[in-house]
Amino acid sequence: MEMMAIDDFAPNKDKVYTAPLIDGSALELRLTAVEALPAVEKPGNWPQSLPFRDAPFRLTFVGPAEIRLADGMVSMLDGNGGVLQIGLAAFAQDENGIYYRATFN
Repeated sequence: MEMMAIDDFAPNKDKVYTAPLIDGSALELRLTAVEALPAVEKPGNWPQSLPFRDAPFRLTFVGPAEIRLADGMVSMLDGNGGVLQIGLAAFAQDENGIYYRATFN
């Protein structure tokens, strides 16, 4: 499987992704920010068999305030038939809803 990159998400800012819930409903999460993080250099002792991300990035999603997802891996449908597994962690809440962050490093 290919590692996700910032270019996979940058054109989708403001796009709505859905996270199916156990009860059969789905939670809509809107991608509100796609941010590049400082580049990192691969350590000299990094095993060749392991993938390495030299261009880390962060995604921010907002979902409704009524339902808070548990922090961890979430299956998300991208609206184009694709399924993504993304680790999300809630970090803020305001009148717009609950904000979740996914960091790819």
